[in-house]
Amino acid sequence: MVQRIPEIVYKYRDWNNSFHKNILLHNELYLASPKDFNDPFDCKIPINFTDMTEMEMSRFPVDSDLRRDPIAFQVTYEKLQAELMDKHYGIFSGSSKWNGILLWSHYANNHQGFCVGFKEEKLRYFGGFGRTGIVKYNTDFPKINYKIEKSQKEKFDRIVIQTTTKSEEWEYEEEYRLIKAFTKPPLPFERCEQIPDDVISDVTLGINISIENKEEIIEVCRQKGILVYQAKKVPFKFEIDREKID
Repeated sequence: MVQRIPEIVYKYRDWNNSFHKNILLHNELYLASPKDFNDPFDCKIPINFTDMTEMEMSRFPVDSDLRRDPIAFQVTYEKLQAELMDKHYGIFSGSSKWNGILLWSHYANNHQGFCVGFKEEKLRYFGGFGRTGIVKYNTDFPKINYKIEKSQKEKFDRIVIQTTTKSEEWEYEEEYRLIKAFTKPPLPFERCEQIPDDVISDVTLGINISIENKEEIIEVCRQKGILVYQAKKVPFKFEIDREKID
């Protein structure tokens, strides 16, 4: 499936989680470290050093024994690369759809949570993010051959592959990403970005949301002038529809 940048980007959340509430209460986006992702391959696509010669390995600050063992060399630098990305990258993950049955189940407390829609263009330009990414889903693991990166574009192209390529098993998510690189490892609060009210397009309430949580979210959205929808089952279909709450 080839994805296009959506006009609205959706984030599934759980109102019972005080951290998740901040997305509406304080307009706060959290840029997660790749180490917190639920996919062990996510942002862990390494450069392939196994075809390097010993002379090429000599460019790296490692001892001579490691240079003679391409596999050990690969393992060492794969670990270093993963640690670097975990420490210096922040990623906001969303979806191009609000009605993903599995997305509601996995990220919005089994349809008891809520889903926030963001205006993609405003979101992208407001946050000063390094790049926008539409995740690409592959059956084959990408091979990034070692070469000396002579330009920023070459480095950028490699990072694009590493941060926006996932297994086709995740294709149902239709994931959209905003990616930010930090010059030094950020503290937790430095991973938070605040956005204006008008970046938020709408909020959809889950099919199984409690009355109490529904009332609280509606009140917050009323104060901010945000549209609210109630999700509902489509009769005799495995589909979700929604209707506007006045």
